[in-house]
Amino acid sequence: MWILRSWLAALCVAFVVAVPAEAQTCRSFPPPGVAPMPLELTPVTLQVLQPSLIPVPGTDGFIHLAFAAQVTNLDRGTAAFMGIRPVDPLHDFAEVGESRVVDMDGNDVTGMVRPFAPSSNGIDPVRSPDARQLAGGAAGIAFFDVRVRTMQAVPAFLSEQFVVRLPGGKPPVEERTEPIPVGCSSPVVISPPLVGPRWWDGNGCCQVISPHRGATLPINGRIRVPEQFAIDFIQLTATGGCCTGPVKDLKSWPFFGAPVLAVANGVVVEKVDGMPEQIPGEVKGITAQNAAGNHIVEDIGQGRYVLYAHLGTNSIPRGIVVGAALTRGEEIGTVGNTGSSTAPHLHFQVMDSLSVLDATGLPFVFDRQLLEGTVGGTANQADNAYESGAEVRIVSMPPTQQTDRMPIEGQVFDYGSK
Repeated sequence: MWILRSWLAALCVAFVVAVPAEAQTCRSFPPPGVAPMPLELTPVTLQVLQPSLIPVPGTDGFIHLAFAAQVTNLDRGTAAFMGIRPVDPLHDFAEVGESRVVDMDGNDVTGMVRPFAPSSNGIDPVRSPDARQLAGGAAGIAFFDVRVRTMQAVPAFLSEQFVVRLPGGKPPVEERTEPIPVGCSSPVVISPPLVGPRWWDGNGCCQVISPHRGATLPINGRIRVPEQFAIDFIQLTATGGCCTGPVKDLKSWPFFGAPVLAVANGVVVEKVDGMPEQIPGEVKGITAQNAAGNHIVEDIGQGRYVLYAHLGTNSIPRGIVVGAALTRGEEIGTVGNTGSSTAPHLHFQVMDSLSVLDATGLPFVFDRQLLEGTVGGTANQADNAYESGAEVRIVSMPPTQQTDRMPIEGQVFDYGSK
């Protein structure tokens, strides 16, 4: 997998939902006939790390609004968070849907703030004992996954309402954030990049704050969230294992060398090939510039770009060069283990920039996929078992066809035949 856990620390039931075919125009708040937000001095600020939110239907039966926000305490004293909840500013600030996020060990971290200062005790700061408070003058990141059942329940604007207690016997302060527009554009509909059964969505969206969801990067003077909808695709064996032999031997991984397909028609805007394969579990020589390993960035139009990362060494066909046109379903390389990768997999993401890191990750949906089951245990338990060569428990279910849905973290899919 793209080993963001260590690398980033070093850098700092199916249902029918219509996905609109055309993007909508973002409206500013307040819309005509609605009173503006009251002017208040707020000792704590919360700023979403993107200009708008895109609701996306997932293969878990929910529509997700997943995002990260910077929280800053402008007061001198420590601010204790007594609750943060998403609300609809156009409907009396009524609470929107369900909001819950967990860490990789399954601990509830809803409403917690991950301080920017690194932890000195090895504890993930998003779930440290101090995660519900923020020192005076300090800042951090809070993560959200707002879930609703229908598109009709998606608000036109979303605000956060939170209560903080400041020192000195002051009464709790209730704050509401500036509303952010929702649904200005729709998730792009694309085809799966892989073929075959038992493809596990590792580190994907939305409830689990995985290495992808948690990757808030200081890039060129801004905090960026390029991987918030990224997926690490791993193909499990029939028994839930990774390998047929020694874990460190790439030949033991049956899907090493599996074809990777273009998910849409587009144009190649970046290509890197020739980087050597890493030995599973041993990652060397990684920088921010080469973390994606051998990869392709494809411009699929309307300001959207697709990253296919960690491709096999010299697996990209010669004719695929910068400026070359790609056709949906065309083989563009193979699954490899190059760059910042602890085991063979395909790192896949859609973003709003051709830069791998200086971008905002965008949600997407696959036009077809068969949901086969889920991986048992917590995300960390599954990851650790898999990379050690142990079998991962697959909780099977009656296969369900999913159309125009985003794969959800921990689920297992069959992408049929080419």
